[in-house]
Amino acid sequence: MLNPFKFVSDSFKDQFQVRFTIGSPDGSTTLSLLDEHGTVAQRLLSVEQLSDPAKLEQTIQSIRFGLAIDRGQGLSCLEEMSSRRWDGPVG
Repeated sequence: MLNPFKFVSDSFKDQFQVRFTIGSPDGSTTLSLLDEHGTVAQRLLSVEQLSDPAKLEQTIQSIRFGLAIDRGQGLSCLEEMSSRRWDGPVG
């Protein structure tokens, strides 16, 4: 069984400190990515995204792409993501 919080944490741990805030009435969780300057990104992860490995991977890729765009590296990130073959989350 995939632990979605570990999967998300492992996906960003080399670049960011990862924090989760749990407690939304609808069951969603807030993901915060932080670096030495503070919060870089925050995303609301729905119960549906957290419970579906394919949707979770898609969400992670979307976050990575958004961060690359913010750094002016959107095109290279898109090329990198397009060249990868995804076999599903490990776990």
